[in-house]
Amino acid sequence: MRRAPFALIAALLCGCPLAHAPPREQVVGEALPDGTSIPPAFASPNAAGEVANDWLASFDDPDMRRVVQEAIAHNPDLRAAAESVEIARQNVTVVGAALLPQVGAKVSGSHTYDEGDDHHYDSSLEWVGVAWEIDVWGRLRAERAAAQAQYQASALDYAFARQSLAATTAKSWYLAIETRRLLALAQDTVAAYRHLADLVGQRYAAGKVGKLDVAQAGASLSASETALRAALSDDLKARRALELLIGRYPDAEIQVAPSFPPSPPAVPAGLPAALLERRPDLVAAEQGVLAAFREHESAELALLPSFSLSIGGGHFDDGILSLLRLNPWMARGTLGVDIPIYEGGAMVAQIQIADAEQTRAVASYGSAVLQAFGEAETALSNERLLAEEIHFADASVSDRTRALDMMKTRYLVGATDLLAVIQTQTYLIETEAELLQLRYAALANRIDLHLAIGGSFDAASATGVPQP
Repeated sequence: MRRAPFALIAALLCGCPLAHAPPREQVVGEALPDGTSIPPAFASPNAAGEVANDWLASFDDPDMRRVVQEAIAHNPDLRAAAESVEIARQNVTVVGAALLPQVGAKVSGSHTYDEGDDHHYDSSLEWVGVAWEIDVWGRLRAERAAAQAQYQASALDYAFARQSLAATTAKSWYLAIETRRLLALAQDTVAAYRHLADLVGQRYAAGKVGKLDVAQAGASLSASETALRAALSDDLKARRALELLIGRYPDAEIQVAPSFPPSPPAVPAGLPAALLERRPDLVAAEQGVLAAFREHESAELALLPSFSLSIGGGHFDDGILSLLRLNPWMARGTLGVDIPIYEGGAMVAQIQIADAEQTRAVASYGSAVLQAFGEAETALSNERLLAEEIHFADASVSDRTRALDMMKTRYLVGATDLLAVIQTQTYLIETEAELLQLRYAALANRIDLHLAIGGSFDAASATGVPQP
């Protein structure tokens, strides 16, 4: 019988194990709508092979790599995301502290002077106490596990923010190149229309054309000057946006490459199911489901009795008690049980809230998974379509260039009017601008594809959590 209290305390200290977290297959099955499954391969054709990291190297653009590295080092939003990770990490310590004994000490003293009797009285207290809530059922451990899952989700969100920032910076770099090329095209267009206006002026002075041709040539030149100012504004805007991303003052002084790099080689996309492990945003959403699962478990365990153990001891010294020789050393030990009986429905409501949070986390995970598959499929299909568009746009530029040369020759001999020449010139300029936009779209889509399939911009895994 004497051993019974010790056996009871040992059983309390060991505690009950936590419930097993649902495996990924179960979470995916509950997250996706009925009848929706992950196919064994992507619908859009792609190169065979596993997904590779360090996609920056595939572009063979050292200037772009330096810009991306500068953004990773100095972007203010990324620095803010890093602090969110630190907050979540410290929160694990805060929540987990409830599992450990809480030790405190108290030291006090007082001095009393009785003026009537001219007596002084001193007293002091030294006390040390230890309090511990014994986690019998696992409620505190479930809260700590939820905090750990939330920390993992925050860290993975930070990892995805790094990948997204690298992709955004790379696309902004190529957008700045596109606007610079469009600005050069606008300048060439002004020069072409100015040459045409001079030619028309000479023919008008020679009496070979009328005032209509002069007016049409002047209108085209003015329109090209307007387009040049718009292109200059777009160029400044693109360079300022790039400077903001990399943490520089937006004075539009950053220098970009004069032209696009050659198209990088084809990218293997791997298997659709691999996205669940490769994309940090999906793994973060999965950790969010796990955190909600543990929060729900903690809410249910709160209905059970809680046990606490406290031990304290110290010494009380008082002047009056000294006369009676009653300055004791004291010790106290308490084993408490807190049994919830009536809370006005609050604890049951907390369980229902936790259940709704868990259902919402699962639904959000399913939405993120479907969105990720959509991004990958779209980027893969755009790879082929954009390549075909570039091919036809390039051929169209060649054909329109020859057509413009022929139209100018016909105009000089009087075989056609100026309006036909201007229209042909306009079509050529529009096609050249479209070709530049398509080349940028192809590079931006390739970057989006790397991000969609979970490829990392550097040699480390995309789901690896770097130290902020």
